[in-house]
Amino acid sequence: MLRLLLILVLTIVSSKALAYYELDPTLKSVYANTLSLELDRADLLLKRENIEKPGNDLVVLYVNNVFFMKAFISEEQNYFEAFKKNSALTLKKLDERQENFSSPWHSYAKAEVMIQEAIVKVKFREYVSAANEIRKAYRLIEKNKVAFPEFPLNNKLSGLLNVIIGSVPREYHWLVEIAGMDGSMATGTDELIKLYSDINGTDFECYQEEILFYLSNIYTIFNYKDVALNSCLELLKKYSSSGPLMKYCAASIYIKLDRNDEAIQCLTNSLDFTNKFPFYFLSYKLGLCKLRKLEHQAENDFNFFLSTFKGKNYIKSCYQKLAWLSYLNNDLSNYQLALEKCRMNGISFIDEDKEAMKEASSGFVINKILLRARLLYDGGYFEKALAELVGKPIDSFPSYRDQLEVSYRLARIYDKLGKSEKAILLFEQTIKNGSSATYYYAANSALILGGIYENRNEFVKAEYYFKICLSLNNHEYQNSIDQKAQAGIDRLKLEIEKQ
Repeated sequence: MLRLLLILVLTIVSSKALAYYELDPTLKSVYANTLSLELDRADLLLKRENIEKPGNDLVVLYVNNVFFMKAFISEEQNYFEAFKKNSALTLKKLDERQENFSSPWHSYAKAEVMIQEAIVKVKFREYVSAANEIRKAYRLIEKNKVAFPEFPLNNKLSGLLNVIIGSVPREYHWLVEIAGMDGSMATGTDELIKLYSDINGTDFECYQEEILFYLSNIYTIFNYKDVALNSCLELLKKYSSSGPLMKYCAASIYIKLDRNDEAIQCLTNSLDFTNKFPFYFLSYKLGLCKLRKLEHQAENDFNFFLSTFKGKNYIKSCYQKLAWLSYLNNDLSNYQLALEKCRMNGISFIDEDKEAMKEASSGFVINKILLRARLLYDGGYFEKALAELVGKPIDSFPSYRDQLEVSYRLARIYDKLGKSEKAILLFEQTIKNGSSATYYYAANSALILGGIYENRNEFVKAEYYFKICLSLNNHEYQNSIDQKAQAGIDRLKLEIEKQ
């Protein structure tokens, strides 16, 4: 018994003395399992690693990654609370063994935990705490870049922080400045692109998948050019057999490239969650793609999402889409019932839910012709969308909103069909007629015109329209449209600097 106790004490002492950070083959497998949402498998490997290498403090970080993924994907309160508790323990453990402070991994690991906390806390509307985590992570990684300039993963977090800080809405920029932080989406994106190439063939190559996840979302959210989207899609093929997250990324790019049928195929193939943590949002996304083909079967995907997803976001939007399906099917009773459920369920946090709630509460009945045209356009079926609008009598669009949307929708369709001059005239008409309205048509027209001139390398005109976009206030989708316009201005600055 005494001998056993002595061995136990020596083991504890030696594990404390041998504290280190090692990205070994087991942890690389854990990392891949986590990204593919095979979280039970990741847990099993982490327990084995903790027994075999009790001094490897990267285990602590990778355990927290699993907690983060569960909270981030599920949006469930119990996973959120478990994640917050584990994050606090993780930061405490990382600071307990001072012999690790001289490693570049130390500040990196702490900053990663803080960024994860911020991302999840925003979902649960703990904004002040989230902002504080971002500030602390920013300072840590800036110091780490000075102390360990050759450590490549500094640029992963630095790039991500640049994007996060650069996308802060204009009304909160003063908070960023007070906190002493500086960043732009374009700079952050360039950091991530360079890092992806730099770590190819190195011991850090396993991080390429995560970097692609960030890049694909940046490209789709902030209106990057088709060449960037296609390049990212090509890189994603390497992970075609990976988990739901990467298939979601590929589907999002297909949607952005107007390849709706391929997005449907990609999403359909990603819904098998055997041995994986379920990512039910994919069903909502698949429902959207089917709705854009005007397929009534989309109802099944939306209902599955509502019956399985326990979070709060996209619930109102989902009921809105079910209302549209009933409306297109001339089922006014279920149309009103779905709008009532939209008003009663979920929260109005993200833009999609805010607009769903606004429609459900307005008493305004949407124009069926414009709805069909909008959905077909969003699916990339431009000729069919055009056919919905061309030749319709003026009294088919009786309201001011309808008439404003007609010019906006036609402009978007003509732009996609390569009739850019006709599109430009209609976008300008929409800005002129709708700049004082609360609808998003004028602001988004200015945003798209900025993109058109950016693609033509007419940077002065591009900046002019991006700034017009930012000058329009109190309209729908304000934050997301402003973010895209600011991202456009940031890209222009970098392009001009390169010339």
